Amino acid sequence: MEDENDCISSDEEDQLDFLLGEEFGEDDDAELYSPPNVDTLSSQDTCSSQSSQSISDPLERHIYWKDDNTEDNGNVDLRTTPFKPTRQPGFQTTNFTRRQLQHLKTPLHFLNLFMTVEFLTTLCIATNHQANYLINTGKYSSYTDNGVWEAVTTDELLRFFGIIIYMSVVKLSALEKYWSTNVLYDHCPVNDVMTKKRFQAILCFIQVTSPGDIDKDDKLTRIRYLLEHVKQKSKEFFHPHREISADERMVASKHKFSGIRQFIKEKPIRFGIKLWVLACSITGYTFDFYVYLGKKRTEILDKKKGLAYSVVMSLCRSIQGQGYKLFVDSFYTTQHLAEDLLRDKIYIIGAVRSNSSAMPSVFKQSKDWEKVVGRGDFRWHRNGSFVYVQWKDCKCVTLISPLHKGSDVTTCYRTIQSRKTWKKSITKQPLITSDYNAYMGGVDKSNQYLNKYTSYIRTQNHWWKVLFFHCLDIMIVNAYILFTDFVSKSPELFGDSEFSSSLGQLEFRENLAISLMKVKSFNCKPEPMLHLPLFLSKRAECLYCNAEAHMNKKKLPSRKVMSYCSVCKVPLCCSVGRNCFYVWHSDTTVKEYVSTNERLKKRKIEDIS
Repeated sequence: MEDENDCISSDEEDQLDFLLGEEFGEDDDAELYSPPNVDTLSSQDTCSSQSSQSISDPLERHIYWKDDNTEDNGNVDLRTTPFKPTRQPGFQTTNFTRRQLQHLKTPLHFLNLFMTVEFLTTLCIATNHQANYLINTGKYSSYTDNGVWEAVTTDELLRFFGIIIYMSVVKLSALEKYWSTNVLYDHCPVNDVMTKKRFQAILCFIQVTSPGDIDKDDKLTRIRYLLEHVKQKSKEFFHPHREISADERMVASKHKFSGIRQFIKEKPIRFGIKLWVLACSITGYTFDFYVYLGKKRTEILDKKKGLAYSVVMSLCRSIQGQGYKLFVDSFYTTQHLAEDLLRDKIYIIGAVRSNSSAMPSVFKQSKDWEKVVGRGDFRWHRNGSFVYVQWKDCKCVTLISPLHKGSDVTTCYRTIQSRKTWKKSITKQPLITSDYNAYMGGVDKSNQYLNKYTSYIRTQNHWWKVLFFHCLDIMIVNAYILFTDFVSKSPELFGDSEFSSSLGQLEFRENLAISLMKVKSFNCKPEPMLHLPLFLSKRAECLYCNAEAHMNKKKLPSRKVMSYCSVCKVPLCCSVGRNCFYVWHSDTTVKEYVSTNERLKKRKIEDIS
């Protein structure tokens, strides 16, 4: 062959035979592997160092994938259209008047877009019904006063949510520590907002659905109203940018009796409730989601096309016909999904598994290509409206797209070993891979926001409260993204206020907790108060003398005095012979004993009053 045609050497011929496999070496089988349209196929050899040389016709018919040396002149599908969203991407202000926009000045105003009066009223009604129902059956009577349940109001529920947000920012070892009288927790504002007993009562009885409306056949019956409310409000106030991504999310939960708990061995959260999520890749905004109920309970649109097809088509139902770019991983990418989304004017850019229906047969038949190429090499193949690009990095990655060209190239940095040191090197990268890496992490970005400050308070039996607190976090994070977007677009409405510059999520949550709990500030230091002796109008027994005798199990002395502390509000001896005033403030042993003894505490208040 070398004598007949000087365009290819014997070494290059051997390399091509190794690359294409033994089945391509015989001319009798050539027609079996020839492409449908030979005129449009390339004869470039990606493995040869002399790739610019032409290859003879007998081999040209076998090599119908191409590399970056061949220009992709494929025609764009007539069904593809420019990005034409039904609403302007970002925070939706069209339904607000100018006056309403001027009142959107604090983080609480943006959270109130999700926590509406109707939503809070529904929760209060369901919570009060649940409390009365359980108390009437003789349960949890310790949370009542004289056996009567004090109804929860919307204002009290907001303070309850404020405490939960505060707990997501300030983490303590146990729930009881937030109400501790220990000197280490003196500045914790929770005790001034709500008593521990009342907080635990609301946490125990809080409900989304009244007991009479619960459908036992529906696994999400207790939480469905909240799920639908969050999804509806999330779509109402935000429209995603062109780049979106769909992926799964695991919400940590080890409740074995939930019936929908999933186990994924290779995930950071192995046990939990799985959600399918559609998020904006630019902002990380959770636009749509739904809970996975398992194989038996999940409705699949088309069983032949599988679960992944049903997930993506359900999530993308509200954005059809607008020209969105959808980025997905290899679990979702199939040829059926790519074609049906293209029909709906949604363009999928996704990774392809080796056994997927979206993997072109030309790549499957030449699997040895990965073994003979180096980092940065790639090949592409166009079939109809889609281009398939296979790039070698640490390992081989295959992507599909109806918008990109297979020959478009950019560069990236990779760290390589040079002798005994490591250095950065510029590596060739297909443009489709660069876009995929940039926009695939929309759901991951949303998860980072949610997992940074979680509001979950662990409960032993109520597994559905895992989703309850997760929905609360979704509302907070989405409100934070709306707030950030609004501040960047309308800075003139904020003037010189503290919110004129962008806040982080930590500061956003801190401000929410301050506003909901109605406290001045977490960081404000109390003004120093001097402990001075004042005088009573009526003599009272010295609390220090009585407490000391009570501790040592001695007979209580009768020492009535006229002096008391201006700050501690306790009667104390203050004389030359007995200075209890000094001992009370210098030795805190008796003082701590009084704080734990209900009888002495009550007596202290009675003495001063």
